[in-house]
Amino acid sequence: MIIFWIFLLMIKLLIKKNLYPLKELVIIALLLIWCTGCSQVPLPVQQLPNLLPGIHSKADFQMRVTHKGNEGKYEVVGNTNLPDDSRIAVAAIRYLRPDKQLSQDINPETTYSILDYKDTKVNKGKWEITLNLWKTAPDGQLTEDWQLEQSELGLELEPVPEVTFLATLSPTIQFWEVERQLNKQGIKVANSVIRSTADGERYVQTSQVLPIDLPTGKTTPPSQKPEDVNGGWGPRYLLIPEPPIIYKLEKPALRRTNEPLSPEEFL
Repeated sequence: MIIFWIFLLMIKLLIKKNLYPLKELVIIALLLIWCTGCSQVPLPVQQLPNLLPGIHSKADFQMRVTHKGNEGKYEVVGNTNLPDDSRIAVAAIRYLRPDKQLSQDINPETTYSILDYKDTKVNKGKWEITLNLWKTAPDGQLTEDWQLEQSELGLELEPVPEVTFLATLSPTIQFWEVERQLNKQGIKVANSVIRSTADGERYVQTSQVLPIDLPTGKTTPPSQKPEDVNGGWGPRYLLIPEPPIIYKLEKPALRRTNEPLSPEEFL
């Protein structure tokens, strides 16, 4: 602003006739001022929301998935400018194609298996979680969750070669509540991370797709737990035997009381 007023003052001096001999000096000064103003460092983009109320910064909601090297374990790390303690639900799903002999009305994109699901919270602009995509069958075979139940369902399913990782912001909070909280901080939700359900409900979500092969090999069979028996009910259908009586009870031969005889006891 100061440079602007100095620029106007120089122009007025240049117009006056009595200062015409100083015309060349004034032109040189104007050029120096113009070059100085152009050489100033521009304001960073992230400072614009503080200076211009009508401009909002975009909500940063990104994630990166890496294989940890262990059996079926993947680390999901994300960066965001959302408020701290915001809940992030992370899931890994694999889409399954049903058997061709089934009804053609079945959409293959609606058949999927949730390999793992966990939630975490934003801490200082970052969040991370580890998902385990593999399960262990009773015989020690490494499988995915849908493979364990495929025989019980009686379906022939063909898995797609990719696994989709989804990160959803606070799935239990309404979208308008998320927008209201972010608007207070000058943050606007970008359209690229907004999703909609079949009912028109909007939510914030990002995703990443990775080609992941099905598990192979065997490991130590897991020990059987009570919840693994009888469909998760355990041996509840079995009657627990009553404990034995450790005391010996004998009927006395004679009456052991000093209470008077009742009328029924008389002849």
